[in-house]
Amino acid sequence: MSNNIHPTAIVEGNIIMGQGNVIGPHVVIRGNITIGHHNLIDTGVVIENNVTIGHHNHMYAYSSIGALGEMGSKGDRLVEEGKVVIGDEVTIREFVCIHSPVYTLETAIHSKAYLMNKSYVAHDCIVGESVVLSSGVLLAGRCVVGHHSNIGLGATIHQSTHVGPYAMIGMQAVIVADVLPYATVAGNPARILHFNRIGVARHGVVDNQLDEVDKFFAALPNINKNSDNPMIKEINEFLLKHPDSLIKLKS
Repeated sequence: MSNNIHPTAIVEGNIIMGQGNVIGPHVVIRGNITIGHHNLIDTGVVIENNVTIGHHNHMYAYSSIGALGEMGSKGDRLVEEGKVVIGDEVTIREFVCIHSPVYTLETAIHSKAYLMNKSYVAHDCIVGESVVLSSGVLLAGRCVVGHHSNIGLGATIHQSTHVGPYAMIGMQAVIVADVLPYATVAGNPARILHFNRIGVARHGVVDNQLDEVDKFFAALPNINKNSDNPMIKEINEFLLKHPDSLIKLKS
């Protein structure tokens, strides 16, 4: 199966492309770019510098992938051997911006992530599998968003912040500290509301385990370190790596 490339598209550089891709009008693909199979790249998308894209992804109109990392007065930068890596079945809506790494070798969007319009992924960010970034979400440089997290409309996440798996962040929240796995947070500055029970329950976790994690979050800032519950163990492991995580409940 061949690729369908619109005659107005610009494709130049060291380009490796699989089969069944559709490249729309006025797309620019320039640099060291690897594209897998069956991707749909809509009007005006720009993919540049060093980018690797998997299979069955959809980049909507005028998204930008791979531009130099924004560094303000420090000067924009590109790590020569660094790249943007996009997994499989990722949706990137209109005007999304994903920048190349500056301090590491990779900015990554893992498989089945959904990035809504105008969301911003700065240099060196890692967006986990099945993460949802709602419209207008801003991830500053070196943020890590754990798998299956959901970031609400217009939320802002400070640089180098880690958001744990299955977290839910409310719209317009301002995140300036690491967020525990399974937490629901909101506000400016953000505070923990409760356990993201609904988000976790969708994945078939049994009720007695959910009840225990409910009690864990209700007891914060006191931390239960002796549970056999795998979710609580995961939270405790996260706290070992990120001891300054947000643990204060919203008053």
